[in-house]
Amino acid sequence: MPKEPKSNDSLELMDDDQLNELLGKGFEAIDQNIDEEAPSQQWFEQFVLEKQQENRERFKRDLFIFIGVACIILTLLAITMIQVPTIFLVIQAVVFIVAILLGGVKYLKQVNNV
Repeated sequence: MPKEPKSNDSLELMDDDQLNELLGKGFEAIDQNIDEEAPSQQWFEQFVLEKQQENRERFKRDLFIFIGVACIILTLLAITMIQVPTIFLVIQAVVFIVAILLGGVKYLKQVNNV
């Protein structure tokens, strides 16, 4: 004895063939609206050239910032070392301790994540 549907929904009253046909028509309509044409090779080449140019510009900017910050730090370090050697030694000790602490914290995070 076949089960009778519990509700009057149209999808529940359809048999499998009707449902497959309805879904097939819906998917065909969607497929017709999709543009399957791929961009041309020239578009891809232009896209790659633009991205390479952006990367070069970003690299140059980052390099100049790095060199500028490095020069400032080295200049301040040299002035500190020449003018007040005790402050230079204190800075070196603080940086060494901070580096050890940060390395230890990073190591503990890696160990705990494994």
